[in-house]
Amino acid sequence: MLRHDSLICIKTRLFQAGYDAVMNPDTVSQSEGLAASQFRRADGLWEGIARVSGMDCGACAVDIQHAARQVSGFKEFSVNPASHLAHWVAVNPIAIDQLVDKTQRLGYILGLQKAESGAIQAQRNRRSARSRFLRFLVAALCMMQIMMYSTPEYIFAAEDIGLSESGLLRWAQWVLALPLMLYCAIPYYKRAWAATVQGRLVMDQPIVIGLLLAFVLSSLSLGNMQSHVWFDSIAMLLTLLLLVQMLVDNQTAHALNHLATLQPDMPVQVDVPDDNGGWKTMPVALLRAGQVYRLNKSQAVPVDSEFSPAHSNSSETLWVDEAMRTGEADPVAKHKGDLVQAGSRLLSEQSLLRVTSHPSGDSLLSIGQLLLQALAAKPGDQDKVDRILPWFVFGVMVCAAGTALYWGVVQSQAELAASATLAVLIVTCPCALALALPLVRLFGIRRLADAGVLVRNPQALDTLAKVNVVAMDKTGTLATHNAVQVSQQAVLGYLEITDSDKLNALCMLAKRSAHPLSRAVAAHLFQPLNVQGIAQPIQWLYFAELPGAGLVGVCKLLDHSVELRLGSSEHCGLGGRHGNTSEVFAVCVTDNNPDSRQVLKFAVNLQTDGELIDQLAVLNQQGLSLNLLSGDQANVVERWMPSLKFDSRMGGMSPEEKVNWIASQQANNHCVAMVGDGLNDSGAFAQANVSFAASGASTLSAGQADFLMTKPGMAGLVSAVNTARMVETIGRQNLFWALAYNGVAVPVATMGLLTPWMASVGMGLSSLLVFMNALRVKHGR
Repeated sequence: MLRHDSLICIKTRLFQAGYDAVMNPDTVSQSEGLAASQFRRADGLWEGIARVSGMDCGACAVDIQHAARQVSGFKEFSVNPASHLAHWVAVNPIAIDQLVDKTQRLGYILGLQKAESGAIQAQRNRRSARSRFLRFLVAALCMMQIMMYSTPEYIFAAEDIGLSESGLLRWAQWVLALPLMLYCAIPYYKRAWAATVQGRLVMDQPIVIGLLLAFVLSSLSLGNMQSHVWFDSIAMLLTLLLLVQMLVDNQTAHALNHLATLQPDMPVQVDVPDDNGGWKTMPVALLRAGQVYRLNKSQAVPVDSEFSPAHSNSSETLWVDEAMRTGEADPVAKHKGDLVQAGSRLLSEQSLLRVTSHPSGDSLLSIGQLLLQALAAKPGDQDKVDRILPWFVFGVMVCAAGTALYWGVVQSQAELAASATLAVLIVTCPCALALALPLVRLFGIRRLADAGVLVRNPQALDTLAKVNVVAMDKTGTLATHNAVQVSQQAVLGYLEITDSDKLNALCMLAKRSAHPLSRAVAAHLFQPLNVQGIAQPIQWLYFAELPGAGLVGVCKLLDHSVELRLGSSEHCGLGGRHGNTSEVFAVCVTDNNPDSRQVLKFAVNLQTDGELIDQLAVLNQQGLSLNLLSGDQANVVERWMPSLKFDSRMGGMSPEEKVNWIASQQANNHCVAMVGDGLNDSGAFAQANVSFAASGASTLSAGQADFLMTKPGMAGLVSAVNTARMVETIGRQNLFWALAYNGVAVPVATMGLLTPWMASVGMGLSSLLVFMNALRVKHGR
């Protein structure tokens, strides 16, 4: 499969795989502006994510969002100023075409042009990065020279230096200021002019007015040694602005590239057999249950499948890497009929797989989309900030005009009027205000990804910081299939399942589920069958997995119809049979004859990792109330692993009872997080304020959770809670600083207490402080 160097190409392909869409004009937009990066959802709306090129600061995001509001057809549209990703939901596919045209006129490029390859896009990104660096380099070099030439005027009087020497120093500063005004400031001119033409107020306008006013007034004062010139202020302002912009862009690019390496290379299309005995390509979204398809080495499995070798009697072994799903680094061997979960990566050569479930929007086809959606979304308070910014700019302009009138007309101090007006225009730091929250969110998502936690719902990151109650499932969440000891027993009053064909069918039935108990039973049955060489895949006439109950399958064995059930005693029709340990029952009925019923009981002993004790202790220290909710018998739950400290242990809970328990906690003003792994946790996920899918969770549960943990244990939950609280704290610090700085700096400047160079330094350092504070999230400090 073609691999692109461009990050946007990778992300476009990953996003494409996340929806129930097909590669035809009915469901995929073929716009000129975007190459298949928006898709029709099940509700008929069109959704998309794209990278925005040409953004330099938070003002750019506001520009694009304003342009989107002028285009009919958008139900939602947002741009994250930190990640430079746009996300939209539209009622038709042509709305984004119109926006692409508008944004191009504003100087932004939305998405990947259809005619471009990934290499061209990567080249454009490198060219843009080089341009930013060159502008900064020119500004920094000119600033150093201008500062050297302006320093004598701050120390000595013009008469002491000499009038001709002073004039020469000023003209040297003027010459050095030309590259700043004619080259380095061009992006700010473009954005300010575009906003002015459209009748909008943006943050670039005060900056541009301040730059032009400072240059014009300084140029007019070149020969007047009694007046000040502010070429040094121009140089410092542009240098610090470009420095912060370059640092933010570099960190953003590094974060996005790093996150891209964590995403599986989900294929958009796969090879399937054609009618002539050959192969043809088919979009993944068109795959249906039972469809056989072919994957190559290193590709990720796009949808839950079973291993299906080309030869029916093959004993071939398929090796896969399940680290994305289970966090286990060791390769896993799969045999014929084994379940291969979506997100697993093939380590063997070209292999055949058979689809076991329909690839829907809840499938882990969207695993690569998780980070995209999180990065494209704006923090919850960012909309408020965006609404404030135009009024903030308006207030700055009014203050600047009022300052000029007061000092120039009322006080008749033209020199102070010019200096104070420039200080007001320059000292404001709207960039810090716009980036205060998105930067923190970006670094938080990266930190979580490093910890093995993928963010599906970015708004849940804000809610997680408020969580004080955690509900946890037991089997599959705290105890995995690797820690399950299984013993096989007969059931008094029933015939025991001893026929090897039926045991093989029961083994293959258990293999179809990702539930830890099913996987443990399958491993227990498979070992002796494999030794005897009689383990064979089964062609199922009917299969179903019932949440909270178990599995049921119907197959043909020796021309007889055989129904197999695996799960709880009630699911198997045995009534309430309970022992001292967790039990899994298996029932086999031939030809719908009740008298042919055969039964097996698997007694299981659930253990857990010793590290989990320390992880739960840390969660307790974080002030969280830990509660164990399980469908197992209450006496088993109460005695299970007493070393694990819970505030409450509740057993025998149905999915509905878990939902009711969470609702009761919320009624008492608690914020609840649910951690689970199975289909029966879906209702609890929906009810909880925040939900976590444990490592190895079922595909549907992983698709419904707010967070997906890819490593076993609760280390991911510990990291998520710490990171969420850090994101909230540092985000509020940044926002407070940005508001406090502007609230203090503008009045001080209007009083004439700040010179333009002081304002330039203050503005640059304020933005730099916000950026450096956001970096604390990345490094966990």
